Amino acid sequence: MSKQIKWYRMENMLHCRVLRLRKHAYRRPKCSYKESDSDTAESDCSVIFQKNAQWNGDLALFILKQCLLSKILLFITQLFFNWILNDFPTDAFKGIVIKEKLSFVDHLIRFVFSGLTRWDSLHFLHIAQYGYSFENILAFFPLFPFLIYYFTLLWNWIIPFIHFSTALIISAIFINFVLFLICGQLLYAVSLTITKSSKTALLACLVFTINPASVFFASAYSEPLFMALTLSGLLVLYAHPNMPFIRHIGASIFFAFAFLTRSNGIFNFIYILHQLFVETVYSSEKHKYIWQLKYTIILYKVIIIIFVHFLIVRFIIVGSFCWVILGSLLISHDVQMKKLFCESNFVNKSAIPVEILDFAEQKNFVLPGEISKISWCRLEFFYEYYPFWIPLPSFYAAVQQKYWNVKSFGYWKLKKIPCFLMALPAVLIVFYGCYRELRRLARYSSSVVYAILYICRDSISLLPFCCHSFILAILSLILYNAEVATRILFSSSPYIYLVLSQYMHQRTPLVTLEDVQYPTLLPFFTNFCRTHIIHALLLGYLLCYFFIGTLLHVNWLPFT
Repeated sequence: MSKQIKWYRMENMLHCRVLRLRKHAYRRPKCSYKESDSDTAESDCSVIFQKNAQWNGDLALFILKQCLLSKILLFITQLFFNWILNDFPTDAFKGIVIKEKLSFVDHLIRFVFSGLTRWDSLHFLHIAQYGYSFENILAFFPLFPFLIYYFTLLWNWIIPFIHFSTALIISAIFINFVLFLICGQLLYAVSLTITKSSKTALLACLVFTINPASVFFASAYSEPLFMALTLSGLLVLYAHPNMPFIRHIGASIFFAFAFLTRSNGIFNFIYILHQLFVETVYSSEKHKYIWQLKYTIILYKVIIIIFVHFLIVRFIIVGSFCWVILGSLLISHDVQMKKLFCESNFVNKSAIPVEILDFAEQKNFVLPGEISKISWCRLEFFYEYYPFWIPLPSFYAAVQQKYWNVKSFGYWKLKKIPCFLMALPAVLIVFYGCYRELRRLARYSSSVVYAILYICRDSISLLPFCCHSFILAILSLILYNAEVATRILFSSSPYIYLVLSQYMHQRTPLVTLEDVQYPTLLPFFTNFCRTHIIHALLLGYLLCYFFIGTLLHVNWLPFT
């Protein structure tokens, strides 16, 4: 049966009230289960309509094509909005004006990509070109700008008529374009590993292609690199259960590079802690808790010995080792920046470019070596803003508070209400997912102890993802700037994609994998949005942020 005929049949199911097919195809299937077990039964019944949850090359290729279409559409959108609309006046950092004469090719490239070099993009590009030349840009972590710089060195010498600053823009856009395609494949692999459902994994990737933070995955932002490293770490951590120590270390290495990209990478350690705890308490090979193993019946002391062995050797030692790996790269960066900014003899003022000195004087920016203007250089202890065992740079909290007013409830102002409203949908999706996860645990567990024991039996539980996203959502409300909540939640974890994909999967139990891939433009969503007002609102949310968010961002409006 051709796809056109199948979707014609499905459209009849949607609109035919007489046959009542709409109810059966897009609501719950008629399976024998009690209402209290609805979530579990839905997933059990829908297995009938799923294929085996294994990597599928055809689906991976389909996801790649959708990611390509998404990026092409977003590029055209940003170019159109940037061309027809004037930039909104703002006092934000717009980079240093290049004094050298630029060629026609330079001007053309800058015009085409200028919509993707707004807000934080210019800080990353500045670091890539000049290094950490001002105190305020210390808030941006080094991996992404360094990657831009070294990648540009590989090819810029071949095309000497393009200015180096223009070449940096091309490199940043190209790197993020490739990383976005890689993220689509990694999200498919991770979702498949976690949910064991090909349809859920595919739906998660379709949401990713039009996610509300799409403009940040195309701009010169660090989100694509951070998400690629995070998903790679998760894939290593969850894909090979028979290699515990190796996968913990491998995941820690990926998470360390993610932490070197963005500060919220520190919360990726939650996944490692969860896996260590599960492996400490529960034997996945024998499907028993550690105190239920056969040889523990012989002597009660053996229970204590085994438990202490697992707890100390695996949890504390391995966990501490992973923690050291996670923070080692950033601590090294912290030491270098402390030398650069806090040792006056370390800086040769004559080596600083003239345009940097002029710009710093014009904007009253703090240069390296100006110790009298740098408060964190005078700290009595290496760490004063947070405990010594947290591997955040010693300057990070001071710089964030000084230049971005990042502190508890520091963003709670009447004029910032629109920013909170923009962040609200993403936060509500996370809260909805957490609510569903708590309901699931409550159904299987009568107390907190039993809930913990149940979690230990499920090594691929959504709970650590839920906790991770919940922490980020709460911090977006009370600590950091609210307008960044959308891109933080959609780039830091697969959880928000899984929440939406599981919801859509359960609402369409009769829709098959083949049906999900039809039509070519907006596959699945084109028909899904017609079935319920909530489904239409969901698609409206994704598309509005995809297009309107792009419009706001490229014209210097507060979608950062």
